[in-house]
Amino acid sequence: MLFAVAACGDDPYDGEFEPVQGPAQTDTSLVWVENDLRELVFVTPEDDHVSVRRASFGGEGRRIAWTRPTVEGDGLLALIEPDDDKLEDVEEQLLVFPSNGDGDFVAYDVMAPFTSLTLSPDGRLAVLHFAGGEGSGVIQNANQVAVVDLESQALFPFTLNGFGGVLRSVEFPAQRDGSATPGVMVGDTRRNIVAFLASEEIVLVDVADSAADQVAVRFSTDGSFAPRATLLRPADDIFPNPVLFLRADQASDVAMVTLVDKPDVVSGAAGFSAQISLLPIGNQAADFVTHNGEGVPYLVTLDPNRSSIVFADIRTQESFSVALTATANHLFVREHDVATGTVPQLVAWAEGGRAIHTLDLDGIGDALGRSPRRLTVQNAIQDLVVLDNDRALASSGSDGVLFVIDFRTEQVTPLTTQQQFDPGNAHIQGDTLLLGAQGQASLSSIDLVTLNPESMALDVPIASFHFLPASAKVAVVHDHRAGYVTVADATDLSRSTSYSAWGFLYEGVYER
Repeated sequence: MLFAVAACGDDPYDGEFEPVQGPAQTDTSLVWVENDLRELVFVTPEDDHVSVRRASFGGEGRRIAWTRPTVEGDGLLALIEPDDDKLEDVEEQLLVFPSNGDGDFVAYDVMAPFTSLTLSPDGRLAVLHFAGGEGSGVIQNANQVAVVDLESQALFPFTLNGFGGVLRSVEFPAQRDGSATPGVMVGDTRRNIVAFLASEEIVLVDVADSAADQVAVRFSTDGSFAPRATLLRPADDIFPNPVLFLRADQASDVAMVTLVDKPDVVSGAAGFSAQISLLPIGNQAADFVTHNGEGVPYLVTLDPNRSSIVFADIRTQESFSVALTATANHLFVREHDVATGTVPQLVAWAEGGRAIHTLDLDGIGDALGRSPRRLTVQNAIQDLVVLDNDRALASSGSDGVLFVIDFRTEQVTPLTTQQQFDPGNAHIQGDTLLLGAQGQASLSSIDLVTLNPESMALDVPIASFHFLPASAKVAVVHDHRAGYVTVADATDLSRSTSYSAWGFLYEGVYER
């Protein structure tokens, strides 16, 4: 559908323009893109109305290809590219806007129409690449990368110097959520290593030291080991060097990449290198974590073919397994309260399964006869979302049943819904779970202490659900080209504390 605006001259408002794209979401606002007007529309819900701020992103010939909020939601990233392949004087840029659009953007000349963006867990690094799809250009360097440090505003563009494998994914094994000093100590140097995974190889780059060489590791030439995920174990008293583990689909080994110092031969400047070995783990590693037992550095893997958890000593390669009563392919660790204090506990589950296994890890090397405990849900699990250390939410897909898992009490509580559950349409606020399924004309809340559910009726169905943490408001967007949103108080979900706003996307357009 098109919307006609009467204007004159070469003004961007002259003629017809397409409806806006979006919304994206920051911590304060919902953001729509109006490429024909070369503007972003930031809509910020207040207590009883929405405020609208329009931010221009430049002159003619520019368009926004995609947007992405920062990790904390305190900004919005947008890639600028030419709106026509015939334009030669419009360069690709990454723009960073304030979360509500109030203030100037920061621009980075990334010089390529990157299709994908991967953000580090601590929110500092933005890596632009092509692993998510093809760019708009006629030809592109598939291994071209641009790293942006959003804190120092430094730009680090380069091409991966590997063995010719095409980049598939980007991971940050040396990053920790919220860490003030991200990275891993390699010898006496802290290195902020980013891992670039290709079809049969991996390239490691220290983005904190642009002078350091890239470290490329090739695993196979026949496709027998295609790295899928990484896991970093820092050095400690048990194992003196940091180790990067890599697992691959259908591989009976985990690659063990030990990181070591390697000064430059000519200049003597500090650098790093890798020593490669393979750690046998059975038939397959569907997921993995590390764990220090009593003086033993374990790599813990899930073998779905044998329905077991495998503990491998990374020093000796000796291993033992703990059998599960059903297959599992996902693994995470939580802290579990026991009579003597707190111990780490493994949680394992699988899509399509009905079992969630838990296994306490205290003294695991001396507990070969230990059996995991099993929690059973009625329906097959489609997804499992960890809400906090003690609770998780399991969905069973299209049948509209949710299961609240309480690991402290080992209680499983079923909840029925009218729509298929999507983790993107849910948020936990304190002890309240907020749900807003697309296509459903209601918002729901679940008290996770009493497990009492309540629903708030809406006038029209939901097109998208958003939680804005800066204001603790829920904003649900309804399908209307002029802009239609309902705003509710996340701490008191009711019609009496809610309001709707309509027409804000066209606010001020006629006057201009």
